[in-house]
Amino acid sequence: MSVSRILAKTIDPDLKYEVIGIDLAKNCVSAVLLTTDGEVIGIDRLDYPELEKSAQELSPTIFAMEPCTEMNYLVQKLEAWGHRCLVISGKNVRDYIESHFSS
Repeated sequence: MSVSRILAKTIDPDLKYEVIGIDLAKNCVSAVLLTTDGEVIGIDRLDYPELEKSAQELSPTIFAMEPCTEMNYLVQKLEAWGHRCLVISGKNVRDYIESHFSS
């Protein structure tokens, strides 16, 4: 399976994602979206209202993020919309990627 890497401006709710990794900041989010077709989609900046709107339209998906102050609020919203949230410490992110997505 070849991996295509795509740079996007927003989350396409019509695609199915295996996992969405998000890096939370004060005013915006960076995201890496792994589709079930093996595509890797990168989003440099996504504001919180746009992330929430997209998440409401998505089928249940895994969202992975590092612990931070914004995380609790977002996890509650995502889980209420049917998503599963994983909170992974920064030093364990590489291990998670290697154990779940290496071929």
